Amino acid sequence: MRLTEIMQDKGVTSENLAELTGIPKTTINEYRSARKKEPSLSRGLKIADALGIDPHELIKDEESTK
Repeated sequence: MRLTEIMQDKGVTSENLAELTGIPKTTINEYRSARKKEPSLSRGLKIADALGIDPHELIKDEESTK
């Protein structure tokens, strides 16, 4: 999952994203560190919406973004 990269590009912190989505900051950090796999569909859509991106951007691997 490319969450950390996208957040850095957008200048969004875990705290900001938690406030925008209602998802706990600890859970967002778990997604970022891969302690949790990918978020559920509803959470993934909330994250994508908050970041202003297409949800598919979260799951593209590095090869498909080159």
